[in-house]
Amino acid sequence: MSSLVIGLDIGGSHITAALIRIKQLSNRNLSIERDQLYSCPYRITIDKDPRSIISTWIDCIDDLLQDFANDYRENDTIIGIACGIPGPMDYERGISYIQSTTLHKCNNFFGLNLRLSFQHGLRELISRWKYMFEAKYSISSCSSISNLRKEIICKKLQQTNQITIKSSKKLNTYFNLTLVPTINGEFQKPKLSIKDMRNYCGQHENDECYNQNKMNDSPDKIYFDDKKINSIETSLTNDNTSLKLLSVIEKLSEIPISFYNDATCFAVGEATSIHNRDYERILALTLGTGFGSTFIDHCEIIINRSDVPSGGMLWNCSYDENSIADDWFSTRGLIKIYNTILQQELSDNHSDESTNKQQSSSNIYEKSDIVDGHSLTEQASNGDENAIKAFQIFAQRLGNFLVPHLKKFKADLIVIGGGIAQAWYLIENELNITLKKSCDVQVYFSLSHEKSICLGAVQQQLSILTKSESKFIRQTFQNLLPVIKTINTDQYDLYPCHEIPIGYIGIGYKKLNEEMFRLLEQHKILLIDGFVGAYFDAYAYELNKYYTQRMKTKNLPSLVFYDTRTFFKTDTNNIQELYLQYSKSVFGKLATDLDFKNDFIDLNKLKYLKNNLSYPCVIIGPGASFINEIAPLIYIDLTKNELYYRVYAQTAFSYLKPTEIIQEENSLKSNDNDDYELSPAAYERKCLYFLDYPIFNKLKQELLPRMTFYVDDQRPNCPTWLHGHTFRQALAYLANVPIRVRPWFEAGAWGGQWLKSICTDISKLSKNYAWSFEMITSENGIILSDKNNHLLEFSWDLFYSSQANRILGNDKHYRLFGGWNDFPIRFDFLDTMDGGNLSIQCHPNLQYMRTHFGEKITQDETYYIVETKQHWKEEYKNDKNSSAHVYLGFHDNVNPEEFHQDLLLSHREQQELNVEKYIQCIPSNMHDFFLIPNETVHGSGQNQVVLEISATPYIYTFKLYDWLRLDLDGRLRPLNIEHGMKNLKFDRRGEQLRSQPKTMKFEQDKYEEQHLPTHDLHFYDVQRLIIEPDESIEIIRSTENRFHLCMLVEGDAIEIEFNTIDYNEQKQILQYNYIETFLIPASINQYRVRPIIKNKTNGKKPRQFVLLIAYLKWDCEKLLE
Repeated sequence: MSSLVIGLDIGGSHITAALIRIKQLSNRNLSIERDQLYSCPYRITIDKDPRSIISTWIDCIDDLLQDFANDYRENDTIIGIACGIPGPMDYERGISYIQSTTLHKCNNFFGLNLRLSFQHGLRELISRWKYMFEAKYSISSCSSISNLRKEIICKKLQQTNQITIKSSKKLNTYFNLTLVPTINGEFQKPKLSIKDMRNYCGQHENDECYNQNKMNDSPDKIYFDDKKINSIETSLTNDNTSLKLLSVIEKLSEIPISFYNDATCFAVGEATSIHNRDYERILALTLGTGFGSTFIDHCEIIINRSDVPSGGMLWNCSYDENSIADDWFSTRGLIKIYNTILQQELSDNHSDESTNKQQSSSNIYEKSDIVDGHSLTEQASNGDENAIKAFQIFAQRLGNFLVPHLKKFKADLIVIGGGIAQAWYLIENELNITLKKSCDVQVYFSLSHEKSICLGAVQQQLSILTKSESKFIRQTFQNLLPVIKTINTDQYDLYPCHEIPIGYIGIGYKKLNEEMFRLLEQHKILLIDGFVGAYFDAYAYELNKYYTQRMKTKNLPSLVFYDTRTFFKTDTNNIQELYLQYSKSVFGKLATDLDFKNDFIDLNKLKYLKNNLSYPCVIIGPGASFINEIAPLIYIDLTKNELYYRVYAQTAFSYLKPTEIIQEENSLKSNDNDDYELSPAAYERKCLYFLDYPIFNKLKQELLPRMTFYVDDQRPNCPTWLHGHTFRQALAYLANVPIRVRPWFEAGAWGGQWLKSICTDISKLSKNYAWSFEMITSENGIILSDKNNHLLEFSWDLFYSSQANRILGNDKHYRLFGGWNDFPIRFDFLDTMDGGNLSIQCHPNLQYMRTHFGEKITQDETYYIVETKQHWKEEYKNDKNSSAHVYLGFHDNVNPEEFHQDLLLSHREQQELNVEKYIQCIPSNMHDFFLIPNETVHGSGQNQVVLEISATPYIYTFKLYDWLRLDLDGRLRPLNIEHGMKNLKFDRRGEQLRSQPKTMKFEQDKYEEQHLPTHDLHFYDVQRLIIEPDESIEIIRSTENRFHLCMLVEGDAIEIEFNTIDYNEQKQILQYNYIETFLIPASINQYRVRPIIKNKTNGKKPRQFVLLIAYLKWDCEKLLE
């Protein structure tokens, strides 16, 4: 298969296209097909609709395709479109940041997603080709109908007046048409040899292009008439060839479309040419609508290095106190110089009392009407002294501006292209004189810059075309949440769901696109906001494709997409660093006091975009809701576990992380003993936790009342979604029923095998499971279902922020924990069965937590022993090596400084620490309950399963010693010795921290209710119900206007009966299996508990049932002062 790429040079006044054959991908051997370029001019005005300009771009590609079709070779295929285009832009994503009211800039391009616009235009182009193909083979036997077909096709095609075609030879002959001054000041055509011309103003590929007899200074104009249609028909003569050709063209909207800075493309195209390979350091400039630059060192583009400006960009470097380089070294800068000269001449004339003053002034005003560089070049070429002087001043200023940059970079060669380069003969002399005063550098003007840009764009796209893309968007062994629930839930349920009271859950893009299309028809604008990590591009792509299909039947204008990153601030690094603190620490400070709009949105850019939208349009991305307060709003959400899986696969990233990591020493630096080079995934998770989550969660909650549709993004190929009204009703309904969040699991260095055996539907591919996130509300989601068992998951914070008062109940607890991220208690499993010990660790005290990390509560914990290896497997019952234990509290008389120094020595020399010299090792058994208030040294030992009943914060673990082991990524796990030493109580002892159960109620042969007292520092308490295996037993429980967080830690299942809070107060019964966590909100005043025995025929005596219930203390306010 022979590969071709369409290279495009998109400028401020025209587009140039070339079809480039890739002879060998390995050595990047490129050639332009038929040595031919295609060009279409257009005129950009401030308020011009971008659709008309993009339509011209597509027409240029169409013209290229005509020749491709005429010369089509079997096995030819077009595999990419590479665009060189001026900035500012987000080139990777194809988003234009052009924002200017000056010459040749279009306001309506600001924020525009050019890739989507290209794809739309290409689909329209494909439709034209398919129409012609189908028409040819459906009615070709009837000549009268054929004439009618031609007339119809002509009308369909005539969307623009003309297409201009230029061959590369014709573009390369501009210098033959240019006038140069003689000694007398008159101008004539230059008479330079081919060799001189190559040395003087750039290289040309073919000597024949210098044959004056072959010159043609006016482009060919081809109209959409019978002549063109006949040429298209000619390309579809051979049936077999036509089918293959059509299949190539049909794929155009699906092939990669890449964007690159035009100056960089020009530089790459020139630097890789055989003529410039002797130069090591090259500065390439494009002078035209804007001022572009690229620094190249030994064929490598230099962006971030001390000898080049930031980003390798000169355009935004200061020229003087009030302007930047782009204001002067561009067409508008040249015209500005010319107008200044005219104004000076006018001023001089006003002081002249001659009779010709009025006529002279009139002539000057006429000259000042020049609006483009081409007209100014013509005037200079015709001997206008002011115009010539403008070019000379332009060259002098350019030279003086470049000198310090040339010296710093030590450039060997300057290559100049762009529209102004066509007037090289007006610039070259003054520029060389200016430069030679300060540095020795060669200068040449390239008159084939369109060709160089096309080639340079394709050269850069080759890395994408040759790269094998990963098909995996998530890195995990865990299965995606199914669209429809089908698995058996008799055992531990991986996908606990809650049926919505009304409505249905939509599935897939088709119905969602129908709804969005309907909204666009009605409102002409659609806002798509969402959470960090959501695949906004996928929704835009699908909607764009669907809209293209539907617009034909509705006679609608094309749809354009604007990206919200356009109005993000670009100078927020200092703000972000305040919260991320030291880059070599896993900890930061929660940005709960920051606001997305006020702190991260450039309000001027936001206003600019609002005022320059082209309708119909979609604004997509976080912050889209700021564009319009009443427009329909789609919200795309993503649960935290799926976000992490995408982070691990490097397909999702923090939105709010700094653009660069500040590495220098600063006051926030950690102690060297805690320094740790974060992996890319660890750094992303840090940014997400401390920046993105608090800020985007807050925005999400503010938008809940406005959501027209809510979308679950975790299945990129098949999203599920709810109408906003239905979603809000579901949230209100959930606040009055028991809730079980969706659990998720992670492997770890010390992870065990118990969860694999108990949670039968969990993936068995994982090496182990260290954690089960049973209910860590900052990380979990809640699954909704409808009557068809369609599933949709949403994040807990959205539910809690809108229903916290119903969940918490009393005002006292609501005041303390009513914030969006303030649900106070978590349940999670630590599985060390056949695994290893946890690290020796501690957690910060309350004041330390608030001061350093911005949390409201600290990480007080407890360990409830759910299972031990000796109990779990009969063969290990008497095996001492299989015994379980907990490291908890110090021995008497431990010297803190000695302990500190031994920790440092172990860390520094990587030698084992004698842990039991300092810390008590306490045997643990099933149903033991250990208390771990903050500042207590602790760590679970191996061969057991621990249920952590703890305060919600969970990442603030100061690891003191971690057994010298590597993490799953092969890196040493970070230690936090200095943090930890500031948060240790050496008078805490092990057995003092084992809870002693107290019987509160006992009914013979039925149940016992126990209180498991927690530490005085814990703001929550725990009760335990020990129930006999008899299904006739019912226990009535009252919530007392506070929530109950429950888990069955022994027994088959438990049944919860309660009355719904609605008009009928209907009785409902829900069942929860062994080790399933569930929340009974305070809105349920009373509920009944009944044990469920699942296997009654196995002949074994059923086990007792043990239900744990955690709740808030009434005096917890005092503990948080």
